[in-house]
Amino acid sequence: MRRNAPFGRATDVRALLLGEAPYGGSPQRDVYAALAGRYPELVTGEHDQLLLACGGSREWAAVVTSVWRSVSDRLGRQSKYADGWLAIRLHTAWREMARLLDQRRNIEQELELYDGEDDDLGALRDRLCFHSSAFGNEDAISALQSVVWHYARSYGPGEERLLHAGVGASMSAGQTWRVGTCLPGGPPYDVVGAWAEIGADALRGLTPKPKAAKPLPSHVQAIVEARKAVVEDGPSLMVLASTEHLPGTAKNGDKPGSSSSSTPRAEWAPFAGRRWPLARVGDLAVARAELVAEFPYAEGIVDAVLRDLAGRPHVYVRPVLLVGPPGSGKTRLARRIAEVLGLGCQVYGAAGAADASFLSTSRQWSTGRASIPLQLLKRLLAASALIVLDELDKVGSGTQNGSLLDGILPLLTDDARRHFDAYVECPVDLSGVSYIATANDVSGLRKTHPALLDRFRVYSMSAPRREDVPVLLRGVMAEIRTERGQDALWLPDLDGEEAELVEAHFTEGGSVRLVRRLVETVLASREHLAARN
Repeated sequence: MRRNAPFGRATDVRALLLGEAPYGGSPQRDVYAALAGRYPELVTGEHDQLLLACGGSREWAAVVTSVWRSVSDRLGRQSKYADGWLAIRLHTAWREMARLLDQRRNIEQELELYDGEDDDLGALRDRLCFHSSAFGNEDAISALQSVVWHYARSYGPGEERLLHAGVGASMSAGQTWRVGTCLPGGPPYDVVGAWAEIGADALRGLTPKPKAAKPLPSHVQAIVEARKAVVEDGPSLMVLASTEHLPGTAKNGDKPGSSSSSTPRAEWAPFAGRRWPLARVGDLAVARAELVAEFPYAEGIVDAVLRDLAGRPHVYVRPVLLVGPPGSGKTRLARRIAEVLGLGCQVYGAAGAADASFLSTSRQWSTGRASIPLQLLKRLLAASALIVLDELDKVGSGTQNGSLLDGILPLLTDDARRHFDAYVECPVDLSGVSYIATANDVSGLRKTHPALLDRFRVYSMSAPRREDVPVLLRGVMAEIRTERGQDALWLPDLDGEEAELVEAHFTEGGSVRLVRRLVETVLASREHLAARN
């Protein structure tokens, strides 16, 4: 039977921030001692008394018990994965503690009972935040900044480190790379110490100097350098960090964009470890004029999409769902938005899709492949693109092999920055990919997948009006010329009589497809008469 480790008094949170070592020299022993001191019922196994000590909150008691079991388990486990599991569990517990304490604070504020200070439960939350940040968790590092400032406001003689750390934390906000890296299997990283050095240098009027670090393995160093590098002509993003973990060699993948390599590593090595360009935001006024000229009946949708891009360094369209009758031009509008904004585009037919292969397929299957967004970026040699999810309301209902509707949920949020691709077996950054979906009706989706609709901005797209026909004619003729490889000299626009003929057969509430069929009929007649003459 595993014996519980002996415990004493845990290191105070303030002392941890000042650089004192955690009790027992490790996060697990420090948290173990803190919990045992605050909740001795954990040691004696008195569950009813533990519930009373937690103020009757079963949620809080469950979180405390979960942390206790995690650190107790780590004390007796020495595998290479032990620290990884502990880091995950501490982070989960910290997030839940923070949520419960925020909930309690809100109630106390409403009842005017909150005095602006947290009790020892807040200190326990801060302790878990400190240790989670030491394992390199970015959320915990961001939250630790406010913890440092909370203690720095009352710093005393000999505690200048707190003030320096607060300044350094503010200077490093959103730049977690500045505090170093916690290497797998290595000791927890001193985030507060790194902030203190940056802050001390800044207060002395010196340029912050990076802390000397131990040499990294060559492939890891290549990833670090690639993350810091930028594409000279604009914003960029590294989509895939490395393929070193994949089997095979990279000898066959000598050209970016190659897809004929014999191994996954060779296939993706040219794309990995590089920063690829993000499409810059161009002249939005010009883009609006072009789109509204082609889709006057969708002016509100065009404005809503372009309004989001004002002030952004690169193009990213927040998820949009266009709902309208068949033939109203939804797919064509989505494709034209991508083209006008300078994004590579792929139309993915969702109708009848009965699996989640859009998100990637494991290499254990002979048909294994990377996700559709990742393949598109590799083909474009870019970090941004737009995918049109066409006919989203007609996705197959089977879920035996996964569901497209469930699978795309994380891609529509910030989780796209770290989407795990089963084919390359590592997280990839797909945050530069935009999505526009189309549907004829969303009543079914509203019942079965409300969470999906909640992630989209839903816009109704009406059918084109009779007064829109002249504009549609220009757009349809441009498409036909592109398809045939001809210019306006060889295939001119319809003349007055031909245009009137199309308008005469256009019914109110008609579709773009109807206009296309009428134009093709007129052109066929034109070519037939030309041949006779």
